[in-house]
Amino acid sequence: MATSDNYEYMNENSIHEDLLCPICTDPLEDPVSANECGHTFCHKCIMDTFRDMSTCPTCRRDLTLEDFHPVTIRPFLNQLNQLLVKCKWCSQINIQRGNFKDHSTNCTKVLISCPAAHLKCDWKGQRDKIQTHISECPLVKVQPMIDELNALVKQQAEQIHFLYTILDKTSKSQKKACQEYYKANGVAYCDTCKKKFTFGEHKRRLHFCPDTDFCSDCVKKYFP
Repeated sequence: MATSDNYEYMNENSIHEDLLCPICTDPLEDPVSANECGHTFCHKCIMDTFRDMSTCPTCRRDLTLEDFHPVTIRPFLNQLNQLLVKCKWCSQINIQRGNFKDHSTNCTKVLISCPAAHLKCDWKGQRDKIQTHISECPLVKVQPMIDELNALVKQQAEQIHFLYTILDKTSKSQKKACQEYYKANGVAYCDTCKKKFTFGEHKRRLHFCPDTDFCSDCVKKYFP
């Protein structure tokens, strides 16, 4: 019987041959047709086949992947979606293939991972066992704190990137413009607190040459 990872087809012998892929001989999944010859295959099957050949698997006409397009004929797609399948997890039968995604979302026997899998919890189990695992998993308990810390680290990384961007603007090519600016104007002011700077205080401030400045006190205030 033709199967997928999550379901198997029922009444396989009654499935019309026009609904079968010539490559895998299973009912078509994401069907695509060739513009030139009209033969239809599963999208995955034709992608895998064209790694080693460039002809239609049915009629051997020379083709490229660009010659294939998704099947959009609604009655044909409806026939595929109405094929009956059996869930391999809970054994429920007579599920229309087009509705199987909704079924698997709620199936209590489908294997799922721990909500803290990204924290290296390797638990996998049936959906109806997840609450028991969550109540016992130490990583789930600390997940909110770790997620908050990760968000803080990300924010600080963005701040550091911002500061490096500013510092990069004080390159050697800009120092001359900075000196000329101070010679012409004598002083500058912090754009945030309006504190006055002289050229001698140049190293105690964070600035864009030649006319945007932030004093060290303001930098500490906004980036503690």
